[in-house]
Amino acid sequence: MVEMRHRFSLHSLSNHNKTHTSPILSPHDGNNNGSLKSTFPDKYTISRLVHWASKILRESGTDSPSLDAEVILSHLLGCKRIDLYIHPDQPVEETVVMHYKESIRRRSQRVPLQYITNHAEFMSLDFYVDERVLIPRPETELLVEAVIKRAQILTHEIMIVDIGVGSGNIAVTLAKKIDNARIFAIDISPDALAVAKINAQRHDVFSKITFLCGDIFRPLEEYGIESKVNFIVSNPPYVSSDEFNNLQKEVRDFEPYGALVSGQDGLQMFKRIIANTHTWLKPGGFVIFEAGEKQARKIARLFEETRCFEKATFIKDYQHISRIVIAQMEEGRG
Repeated sequence: MVEMRHRFSLHSLSNHNKTHTSPILSPHDGNNNGSLKSTFPDKYTISRLVHWASKILRESGTDSPSLDAEVILSHLLGCKRIDLYIHPDQPVEETVVMHYKESIRRRSQRVPLQYITNHAEFMSLDFYVDERVLIPRPETELLVEAVIKRAQILTHEIMIVDIGVGSGNIAVTLAKKIDNARIFAIDISPDALAVAKINAQRHDVFSKITFLCGDIFRPLEEYGIESKVNFIVSNPPYVSSDEFNNLQKEVRDFEPYGALVSGQDGLQMFKRIIANTHTWLKPGGFVIFEAGEKQARKIARLFEETRCFEKATFIKDYQHISRIVIAQMEEGRG
């Protein structure tokens, strides 16, 4: 179980202005980054801290320095960002300042914001995330919406297998949105499953999800669900080993490599999953993937080669990239 970070409230802020000379900023402290130390405000107020942090993050090359500075401080204070504007001169306790300084140091090193706040939003749900799992992306919401749309016409129990569960954003959201869903959530990483379980408990759907540790379909063998699955869904690793070095620093240096890279062509996991779908999928059932740029048609050809599926269809993302691949097993198969 993950130890959640302590959060603070605006109610815990000191009620008087005070000039601080903080021991964590002592010039004799060799552990402090020089740029963090040299510009640090002498008064710990909300506006001064945000101004300082924005400057540090801007100099480090982060994309949205002011926004990140505000998000991190509001997270530590347990308040909304708007409260920072309402109370700009409010003093901040030194304990909070210490956490803030460390968080800004991490963000200046390009640690993803979501790992610092342990928060990612997905389909309006709040997910806990840390370095053990990929950060949920907006594009993956298209996959979940595609499943929900096709599940609406089914009245019986809907069996869903999620391969590569990660943070649980797909499995948990589907369990939340589909009343009659029974979900098997599989990941080869015990650490990822631990995070997914936190999120299932957070959203009160733990009883609808069976979490399994293992490689692709192997953990399903003892459950007797061959030819009974309505949906096989996956946002698998799809970055090629050649593409990895060109990824954004936040992704390349901090998100789990095994959840990103899938062989030299980025298609290895798709091939392995497709090769075994006929064992588990119910006739008329669906396989729904998230795919990388320029991968959709290659994946469609993999489905064609099985001679078990109707012609695959695609859903484009917000950049008009064919991001979601949908293949339905022929009714006479299985």
